[in-house]
Amino acid sequence: MTLSVSQLYEVIAQLPDPVFILSEDGYYVEYIGGTELQSYQDGNPLAGKQLADVLPAEMAQWVMGQVGQSLASGQVRVVEYELAATEVGGIETTVGPQGVQRFEGKIAPLPSLYDGKRAVAWVTRNITRQFELQQRLQRQSETDQLTGLYNRRYFFDHCQQLRAGEAPCGLIMLDIDHFKQINDRYGHQQGDLALQRFSGCIDALLRADDLFVRSGGEEFLILLPRQDEAALLQMGEQIRAAVAALPADPVGMTVSLGTTLVLPDEEINQALARADEWLYRAKRAGRNRVAHCPAP
Repeated sequence: MTLSVSQLYEVIAQLPDPVFILSEDGYYVEYIGGTELQSYQDGNPLAGKQLADVLPAEMAQWVMGQVGQSLASGQVRVVEYELAATEVGGIETTVGPQGVQRFEGKIAPLPSLYDGKRAVAWVTRNITRQFELQQRLQRQSETDQLTGLYNRRYFFDHCQQLRAGEAPCGLIMLDIDHFKQINDRYGHQQGDLALQRFSGCIDALLRADDLFVRSGGEEFLILLPRQDEAALLQMGEQIRAAVAALPADPVGMTVSLGTTLVLPDEEINQALARADEWLYRAKRAGRNRVAHCPAP
């Protein structure tokens, strides 16, 4: 059985995802499909209008760039982008998804001319839910659930970009003193609360671009971009004093710290080994102190 032209168009018109036919000079030639109303607004009113008249200027320019690249290459392009219905002029915004949505667009050059102009089929798919789930899973894999801090995996994935540049960074390795005794004496619930209080106390002292992570158990790491030795020592002592000054509610805490500078071209594991060694020097010297290793 062969479908007639009208039957074929009927099938295409019922596609759940919309297809925009966009001309090379920036017009919506046609809108097809998009019947899944919980995922899309009705784009039919856009047909015949110019992108620049209904989209934000930057978005219209970006769409035209993607159309041009697809036509120039003759290949299908796949892109992702975000857009809210309220940013699009001329459509009904009270029906359909609200707020910023994330879309995948597949852009295919069409062989025919439309009013003498080349055009593409821009097939859109709303991927907001999948994207949000992916982001949520990513955050869970990089975040310590108890303290809300990033974890050791995140540290190694992102420390290099924070170190970009020629300035040294400060590195602090911290360990709560006698933490096992807190758990044994007061229970793990109080131990968890102690970790949260400890993390909040230190986080309040740091800059926005400092990286503070829970590396495991009662051990933590801090990377401080663009930090010289004097500032690093000052920060280490500030952290030590702030933790020691926390109210004993129900238990007080102290912290031992090993500090060192990370030189611009140095492997991070070398600096971590130094900080770790000097952290244990602080513990062996009596705890509740900062032990600093000069950079090599």
